[in-house]
Amino acid sequence: MFADAGSMPALRKRLGASIVLTLLSLVSIFLLLPTSRVSTRLQKIALGTTIDGSLWSWSSSYEEVEEDLGGEGTRLVIFGDSWVDDTIESGQDGKGKSWADYLCEEINCTSRLNFAASQPFESWPSFPPTGVMTSNSIHEATISKSKYTIALEIAELSLLPDLATQIHSYIALPLPTQRPTETIFVLSLGFWDIYDFSRLDYPIGQNGTDNSIKEIFKQLDILYNHFTTNLYSANITDGKEITAPSFRVIIPRLFDPTLLPGWLTLRPSPPSPSSVAEQQKNAVYLTERWNNIMENQVAQWVVTPPTPAPQKFEQGSPHEDIRNSNEHSQPTDRIIQKDVFYYDLPKLLLDVIIEHNLEDEGLSDASGLGKGESLFESVYQPCVREAEGDDTDGLIELNGMLVCKGPEDYLFWDSFNLGAVVKGMIGKEIGEMVIRNKTLRNQWGH
Repeated sequence: MFADAGSMPALRKRLGASIVLTLLSLVSIFLLLPTSRVSTRLQKIALGTTIDGSLWSWSSSYEEVEEDLGGEGTRLVIFGDSWVDDTIESGQDGKGKSWADYLCEEINCTSRLNFAASQPFESWPSFPPTGVMTSNSIHEATISKSKYTIALEIAELSLLPDLATQIHSYIALPLPTQRPTETIFVLSLGFWDIYDFSRLDYPIGQNGTDNSIKEIFKQLDILYNHFTTNLYSANITDGKEITAPSFRVIIPRLFDPTLLPGWLTLRPSPPSPSSVAEQQKNAVYLTERWNNIMENQVAQWVVTPPTPAPQKFEQGSPHEDIRNSNEHSQPTDRIIQKDVFYYDLPKLLLDVIIEHNLEDEGLSDASGLGKGESLFESVYQPCVREAEGDDTDGLIELNGMLVCKGPEDYLFWDSFNLGAVVKGMIGKEIGEMVIRNKTLRNQWGH
């Protein structure tokens, strides 16, 4: 049966040695990375425990979730990527709060739930730059159609929770013990979709962009149904009419990824026959397409009557003071309105960059840009960057990168994220929109 029965002992020895080496490798992973967020997940792999399809841990504001008792005031619920994630890792004090946190301060919100996520800082450069996708399944299906995609990129697609996962995590929470006066939702998505889709043939990237936008409105409908059937409803309770707030969402326009420092410094070189110029052109076109379609779809979605709500989602921990008032879905003559704060984020950032450049050249334009004083020392180089030359005096080393002395002097904190000063500016502008209720409906006069 076997050509050489004597080969069996040798085969057993090699198999045994292979098993020992594998165990040693896993133990090494377990022991050498005891403290980092990434290592926690690797330790679970080494121990054979479940990792829920994700290598990196997801740090949402669980402490605040547990204390979310509702009550009078405004509650802010945040979904999205690193631009609204409030996680500050060790050594990142200069990063500052997210613009959503500054917004919370502007509108005096009384509670805040943040489900946004970011690629852990220590994962770089072991992993390529990435972030939250609108839909991991759409993203994977789109990327897999490219003849340029390498195996590693496909393997690293679903590391962070997408919009559906974040919204499901929110809906699964116990209802607050008291109904908040109002709840405003924040969505910050699209950056990493365009960043990756731009490496594909344009028709494929275009299809992925369109499908991702459709997914956003699918998830908004799910969120709206939860809002109207579980959290608020226009019903009569104890003979008194309940006035439900509008379902309001903050959605910023997408900023062109090619204008961030990391596009040139950290983006992997495109394989032939693709090129840097082609991918940059794709990113510009896809960003414009994303913003145009989003603007049109948002306007349609706001005025489109809601679809019938599914059966009410059962929460993990019932709170009868809210549930007893929500036994019936909202009457058809008292539909809770949908509305959107659609914020022009690119305008603010481009104005800051143009102001800086015009000031450097001693010029100004007809709109007045260039006549003021730039707030930043640099609008291109980030505060956190790779070491260049020997000029490292006084700089802090962080995971192999250098951190500048004055983070407030830089428009960008790192290669893909904004600095604290401009995040404060964004939060202030959106806060003014909310305070003045400058929603799409009010702009239309509805």
